[in-house]
Amino acid sequence: MMNETGLLMGLCYVLSLVHFLYGYKEAIRITNEEGLVSGWSMVFSFPLAIIFAYFANYFHLSMQP
Repeated sequence: MMNETGLLMGLCYVLSLVHFLYGYKEAIRITNEEGLVSGWSMVFSFPLAIIFAYFANYFHLSMQP
C-alpha cells in the first residue's frame, strides 16, 4: 500500500504534467493569434509546473532510505 509521501509525489507529478501540457497548448494557441493576445494562462502554468516538478522530486528523494 502506498504511503502518504508516495501519494503526494504522484499527485505533484500529475499536476506538473498537466500544467506543462496546458502551457504548451496555450503557447501554440497564442502563436496562431493575430493582434493583441492575453498570455496570462501560459505565464502562470509553466512556473506552476516547475514548482510541482520540484515538489515531486523532493518527495521522491525523501522516500529513499
